[in-house]
Amino acid sequence: MTTYSITELWRYPVKSMGGERVESLELRTSAVVGDRQWAVRNSETGKIASAKRPRPYGQLLSWSARTQADGGLVVVSPDGRVYAVGSEELDAALTEALGEPVQVVEVEKGREETYGSEWPEIPGTVLSDVEVDLPIAAITEKTSFVDASAVHIIVNQSMKHLASLLDGVELGVERFRPNIVLDAHDDVGSGEFADLAWKDIDFKIGNAELRIGDATPRCVMTTLAQPGYEQAKSVLQVLAATARKEFDYGAFACFGTNAEVTAAGTIKVGDTFTVTD
Repeated sequence: MTTYSITELWRYPVKSMGGERVESLELRTSAVVGDRQWAVRNSETGKIASAKRPRPYGQLLSWSARTQADGGLVVVSPDGRVYAVGSEELDAALTEALGEPVQVVEVEKGREETYGSEWPEIPGTVLSDVEVDLPIAAITEKTSFVDASAVHIIVNQSMKHLASLLDGVELGVERFRPNIVLDAHDDVGSGEFADLAWKDIDFKIGNAELRIGDATPRCVMTTLAQPGYEQAKSVLQVLAATARKEFDYGAFACFGTNAEVTAAGTIKVGDTFTVTD
């Protein structure tokens, strides 16, 4: 058995924008409260803007969203200007920056949404050198603008292993946009991706209960430049070579794990749980 502690918690109020590091997260059975409840939508196509389509949406990573003390939500532009979410001023600023007519919209429960994605050449994977539209919340309830599952988890030991395979690339958890960052209490998984084989694991953490589904397929977003990190195409190439996993729908380069909330509750930095090996 291996015990893990939460070392970091994150939420991303607006899809594809920079997020905020917090000390606790409230989990509902359908979503992380405050996580990806808003997104940028193209007013002409109706599609959600995602940095998985780097041109022009990769630059959204340089914008950031944060929750104020009174619960209000604001977005900060790359030049430091602050806009209220839902304001015409924010929509106008993003429209000018992206060169497309866009609005920042709140999630509508149950609404079917799609986003465009571009996949570079990734040897041995099912999505390689293609462009494809994908559904929002592909494997969870449509109550947020997540790509797949309600919760995303990464493990520090896997981060360290990936860093050892890359030549001087600054990783940072921001490249992978997790909600939960875990650290093992011992040296488990040293020299490997400690969580790559995790699948169908139920666990309790804090007063919430979660179920890990499977590994998280990775995309071009892991390679894009964002504040504090330069472009790093090698991240995805290395994962394709060392952390490729087969699913029913094909092979993907993977990192981290997807999870769902099975019982609502609150989790905090320092909370622990145990995985039975």
